[in-house]
Amino acid sequence: MTEMPEITQDKVDSVFGQLAKMEIQLDENPLAFGPRRLNEKISHARGMLTDCEGIFLQISHHLQKYRSAHRAASVALDLEKKNLFANDPEVRAGRNYNDRDAMASMKLKEEVEFLAGIQSGLDDLETLLTVIKAKRSDLKDIQGRIRDQIKLCQEEIGLGARWGSRLPPGSPQPNLDSEPPTENTTLRDLQDLFSGEVVSVVENTESHDSLEAAFSTDSTESDAFLDGIDVEPRKSVQDLDDLLKDFDL
Repeated sequence: MTEMPEITQDKVDSVFGQLAKMEIQLDENPLAFGPRRLNEKISHARGMLTDCEGIFLQISHHLQKYRSAHRAASVALDLEKKNLFANDPEVRAGRNYNDRDAMASMKLKEEVEFLAGIQSGLDDLETLLTVIKAKRSDLKDIQGRIRDQIKLCQEEIGLGARWGSRLPPGSPQPNLDSEPPTENTTLRDLQDLFSGEVVSVVENTESHDSLEAAFSTDSTESDAFLDGIDVEPRKSVQDLDDLLKDFDL
């Protein structure tokens, strides 16, 4: 006889727990959350449906084994009873059929208990299979509803609507205070730096030191360049008077 998997109450509860987690809530306005959320729901629905199909195949396989074992055990028990009815003097001494059947069942107590255990597991598997089929139909219906939402979103976009970027319900809000402040050099600091004044900045001291070194080097070279240029001195007021006399002004 084929070895049968044991169907316990813990295993039945585990299957019910897995099916209870396979749930997807549809958004009332999916356009406001953007296309990524719809894509995530499609992926989740497909994954849950795949898991549900896997459970369905497993339970169906167990059910086939139990049905086969139940048929074999029923035939074996029926043959054993008929043998007792025909050959056992104690069973044949029964006053009616019910008495003889009861006496034969007591003599075949192990076989009767084995058949009853198989019947109990068979009932549990059939119950699980019914629930799994219902969950599978529900997930397929959710897939169809998501496709309908996609079509409606496309129609709204055709009418001028746009995808939104609202955070999904339950998503953590970004904490801007947790980000370290960024020290930026302002225009006033740059003007003070070019004018030669000292700029006090707490952050980015290394970059300011390198800038000051670069400007000091450039100022030395520019001073040497300017010293080599002969600049004509400015004319005094007397020279200007002589120049005006030349022009008879």
